[in-house]
Amino acid sequence: MNQKEIKRLLDKFKAGKCTDEELQLLQQMMHELDTDTNTDNNIKALKQPLWERIEKQTIAKGKVRRLNTTWLKVAAAVLVTVCAGLFYSKIATHKNEQIAYQVITAPKGSMKQIMLPDSTTVQLNAGTSIKFPVSFSDSKREVTLINGEAFFDVKHDMKRPFMVHTAKVTTQVLGTSFNIKFYKELPDLQVYVSSGKVEVHDLHHTLGFYTPRQQLTYNKQHESFTRQELTADHSLSWMHDELILDNTSFKEITVYLQNRYSVNFKYNEKRLAQQHYSVRFSNRLNIRQVLDILQFIDGRKYKLNGDTVNIK
Repeated sequence: MNQKEIKRLLDKFKAGKCTDEELQLLQQMMHELDTDTNTDNNIKALKQPLWERIEKQTIAKGKVRRLNTTWLKVAAAVLVTVCAGLFYSKIATHKNEQIAYQVITAPKGSMKQIMLPDSTTVQLNAGTSIKFPVSFSDSKREVTLINGEAFFDVKHDMKRPFMVHTAKVTTQVLGTSFNIKFYKELPDLQVYVSSGKVEVHDLHHTLGFYTPRQQLTYNKQHESFTRQELTADHSLSWMHDELILDNTSFKEITVYLQNRYSVNFKYNEKRLAQQHYSVRFSNRLNIRQVLDILQFIDGRKYKLNGDTVNIK
């Protein structure tokens, strides 16, 4: 991104016309100010006030409040200069270097454990895809959870924050363990902390810090979130011998089962997708045994034809 493009982006921000993707790009630019060791501390100090104005720019139903303060013009002008210099510096240093990425997918029906370039281990649930660079930079470690569920046991590194990106939410740590559930077909994203401290933010503002047995549930459509204190590690049960689903929508249950058993569910009742159940499935059960349990719970008929489950 050149200086002209950065200026155009910040002009749109001042006018309150940034798209979600552009706000995310602006957010990433400001994260560069934190992680780059050559950035002056006085410049970094501009980040928090600018964040506060980004938060004020988003109001209910996605409408945007226009801001035209003198301070914001100055801050944006400074940010243009700093970010442009930062990007030009990186380009000059790495002009012949292209970042190579890997995409790893756990096939439906089985889980997969991988090790990242920094020795962080990641457990992928069935059907989960993750993207990461072949080697991390000297200033940060970034991966993208494309779709699915993954447990991260992050190698501690004070100098390089570890960030997991999804569509709208970024989870950032230095060294800890946590679980992220991000299925594109489900309305909510969840972050559950197993150890250490985790910071979460979306495109507009921070969603807070989370400690062990705390869980963030983020609604992707409404960009709202809740915090829960859990008494048990049920969010991690998928990695062990039993899948425990508490007050879970039928839609989410079918997403789990589709990935675990490589089947597809077909049903016509829209209201069925929103019904909630609490259920436990042993990992030793086959799909027919699981369907018998569901049939016993709700009284509907579950018929397996090949890899398709029809519900009546």
